Amino acid sequence: MTTQPSTDDDRPHGLTRADIMTAREVADMLGVPVSTILHWGRTGILPRVKLGRHVRFIRTLVEHALIDGADTTR
Repeated sequence: MTTQPSTDDDRPHGLTRADIMTAREVADMLGVPVSTILHWGRTGILPRVKLGRHVRFIRTLVEHALIDGADTTR
């Protein structure tokens, strides 16, 4: 019996729990108050996703926003 090499199709697709963050988790990661994260989400500084009454942040989008913001300060 031979084993075929793993391909991208073998990996799970979509977001995992580790990819989706609460405002508290983002605030802890960045060392700022939760109110600041919520404000940044409302004003578009950080991309957010609304799920009903809940607001969530996608880790990779937050990281890209930080990197893009850092590039504009140079």
